[in-house]
Amino acid sequence: MGALESEVLRFLWRSDGPVTPGEVLDGIGGELAYTTVMTILTRLFTKGLVSREREGRAFAYRPTISEADYAAQRMRNMLAGATDRHAALSRFVRGLSKKEAISLRQLLDERVER
Repeated sequence: MGALESEVLRFLWRSDGPVTPGEVLDGIGGELAYTTVMTILTRLFTKGLVSREREGRAFAYRPTISEADYAAQRMRNMLAGATDRHAALSRFVRGLSKKEAISLRQLLDERVER
């Protein structure tokens, strides 16, 4: 996913409900054209990452996946593409803060108990 798609998706996750392309443009600022925002939202819709509903003459968009689910999906995809999964996991774990490592340990313990 490109940087602009990620920025738009982050804005949608922070929004309380469906937002129009104009609201996205106002929210993310910058030098983007309205048509650029429309193109990004259409791409996200085609990828199934957002849904849309009519709001007047425009569509209003909302994410179809939570930020946490999207991040988890990306991590699983990256791990699936690694030729040495153990090494990838090892380096991932070494990069965690102590607090993150404790959280991961708790989650793994819960998973094993099931």
